[in-house]
Amino acid sequence: AYNCLIHFYKRLITMSASIFLLLLAICLLYGEQVAGDQEHQLVVPLVSDSSHSGDAQLIFPAESDSWVVDNCLAVKMVAQIKLYPNNSNIVVTKNIPALAKVSPTSSCSYLNSTTTQVITLEWSEADPSSEILARNLSLYFYLNNTIPPMYTVSMVTSMYQLSRNRVLGKMSPGQNTTDMESKSDSTFIRMTTTIMNPLQFMVPKNRSFLCEESLTVEMMAELITTDGTPDEKLQKAMLTISSFQFDAFRPTTLPSPQFQAATSCSSPSASDLVPIVVGCSLAGLVFFIMVGYLVGRRKAEVKGCATVVEQGEVE
Repeated sequence: AYNCLIHFYKRLITMSASIFLLLLAICLLYGEQVAGDQEHQLVVPLVSDSSHSGDAQLIFPAESDSWVVDNCLAVKMVAQIKLYPNNSNIVVTKNIPALAKVSPTSSCSYLNSTTTQVITLEWSEADPSSEILARNLSLYFYLNNTIPPMYTVSMVTSMYQLSRNRVLGKMSPGQNTTDMESKSDSTFIRMTTTIMNPLQFMVPKNRSFLCEESLTVEMMAELITTDGTPDEKLQKAMLTISSFQFDAFRPTTLPSPQFQAATSCSSPSASDLVPIVVGCSLAGLVFFIMVGYLVGRRKAEVKGCATVVEQGEVE
């Protein structure tokens, strides 16, 4: 009987090791599946922002509306900027209008770089004094030629004209006021994320990015004058984007309104592979140790009983 118990426990230990290896194999296979999916769906989403009570209502562009730069870069989104025009706590909320135009400064090869593209949307609004004020928003995209190649939003900037004042020049002798030249002395709010670190969106080349969720990003803000001289630091501005889709570094042969196959921001991160494998391995190891402990304890009890029986027989 004692030999039978020993063989039984040996088989149990062998089964425990097999179960541990089976669990590890399942974890590895599942992890490879996640990694395979992420080869086409690697996205690091920004922090979702679901609190918009009291804000200006987001204006959705028509379903077919999108902004395109020479067919190499396409963007569709609903965007809103919250900014502080001065150091008070008064916040101004502005929507990027669906009628915003693509600026000629947009580029498929920014600064002659094949790895940087930029789209700048510009529009104008009238202030209470009927002055026409200029605004813009720029999205910069960077291509990382890894294997596989990935691209990302690397920076967001915005210029918001706050005021525009007409200033008369100096009058020359014999010149009347109607002949005087005038210049515009304007004040702007310059907003920027600078180069994002870590990068916020990463998409495989030849795929677009799509996110229906509300995403937010902070931008540093400062007052500047017409010549770009910094005047005053302001509280951080907040850019909110929803129904966001972009398609950069795309083939120019692709039809203009069409986006490439989309990668969703709700996809899990490829970095989940490591915790999945480690967690499953630890679970299997704990199970194996517990079974080994119970088996060893049971052996000790059986051995003790056998010793007692042998002593009794000797007596």
